[in-house]
Amino acid sequence: MRYIHTTIQVRDLKKSLAFYQDLLGLAVVRGTTEGRGPVFLGEADKPVIELIAGGTGGEAAFGGVSVGFEVDSLEEATRKLEAAGCPRIRGPISPNPQLAFSFFRDPDGMEIQLLEYLRP
Repeated sequence: MRYIHTTIQVRDLKKSLAFYQDLLGLAVVRGTTEGRGPVFLGEADKPVIELIAGGTGGEAAFGGVSVGFEVDSLEEATRKLEAAGCPRIRGPISPNPQLAFSFFRDPDGMEIQLLEYLRP
């Protein structure tokens, strides 16, 4: 398992980009600075901050935070966490053929995202 990002849901992507880029000096690593994002800031090949404007479904419109970890097998990691009593919030979600992820809660209620980069 490898820590790869922290996601922050923001009210206004442009204002948040100004803060993280102009005031803190973080560079855009990937993603889009248009619309809702997502946009990833930091340094290439290191853990980054992901900004997304607003929420989806029943999530808070802003202010949500999750910590992302890459795993070799989402299925195996899911079994392990569920067997230990860690509730899955949602997922698996596969927004494209190369990625699948699910969200869980840690013992204190923090949202944890587990991601598997799928190989063809």
